[in-house]
Amino acid sequence: MSAIIPYATLEKIEMQDSFERQIDYLRISITDRCNLKCIYCIPDKQPEYFEKSEILTPDEIIRFVCIAHKHGLMKVRITGGEPLMRKDIISIISGIKKIGIQDLSITTNGTMLADMADALKKAGLDRINISLDTLDAGRYSNMTQGGNIQYVWEAVNEAERVGLDPVKINVVPIRGVNDDEILKFASLTFDKNYHIRFIELMPVGRNRRFKSDACVKKSELIEKISALGELVLLEFKGKGPSRNYRIKGAKGIIGFISPISDCFCDYCNRLRLTAHGRIRPCLFSDIEVDIRTPMRNGISDEELEALFFRAVTVKPSGHYFSKDSRPFSAPASMSKIGG
Repeated sequence: MSAIIPYATLEKIEMQDSFERQIDYLRISITDRCNLKCIYCIPDKQPEYFEKSEILTPDEIIRFVCIAHKHGLMKVRITGGEPLMRKDIISIISGIKKIGIQDLSITTNGTMLADMADALKKAGLDRINISLDTLDAGRYSNMTQGGNIQYVWEAVNEAERVGLDPVKINVVPIRGVNDDEILKFASLTFDKNYHIRFIELMPVGRNRRFKSDACVKKSELIEKISALGELVLLEFKGKGPSRNYRIKGAKGIIGFISPISDCFCDYCNRLRLTAHGRIRPCLFSDIEVDIRTPMRNGISDEELEALFFRAVTVKPSGHYFSKDSRPFSAPASMSKIGG
């Protein structure tokens, strides 16, 4: 069971958390459903989805973002599940952008994006991240259990055409599954301004089936990619989790997101809002602040604001992956928490 924080006795605080980290980024999961069944994402058994009545409405999402924006929220990323499965995705994007969010992006598997890219851009979407773990059509079908990689490349091309750039491609390297494609992904940056982001496999949901050495760590990735040319470290601005490099002479960027081997908790600037209305101050802790129930019980904006402040206050110093940290009940599926 998650530790749901009651909202009755909250006091107001500033947007800086207890560890002096400025919180200005919110990731919002708008659905726990997906049209693919990626081997490292789905749970061990048939997933149990939230009921439609449990999912936050566009008005509820926008109301909360408006509260957070008053206190310095600058960046919002829409996640899932597969967020493009929401039929009201355009109204969600439009409503959030109108609040004044400077950086509005979405993470998608790309299979539904090509037909929606133009409308999303016009609604106010700034950038796109596409999850793609292989460049081989047959392997893609196997890893996603039925997906068509052609739809993804159509989405990449359409995203570039409408100005959702730079296109960022998220890759989870898994030893013995797709780690033989690391150089192929890195090579995409030579001629295109793609941002290829290698994300370490995390022990959540079905990932726990993989042996610990299935995670390909940053040091190994750098060693392999250096065979293509000198990797130049780019300036780190101190907030995002990605450590960015460029192969000398290349157009694009290679990023490494390494929560296991290169923990970035000390400068984490984000909160997460789950599809069913819980604020998670940390992706990998049990702490949650319920905002859906009180909103539907008619709380005022001031009370909702207090819930937001409380979520900032209880944000832990770091995740619980280390051997010395206390255990936590990892979710059965990343889609439940909108990783």
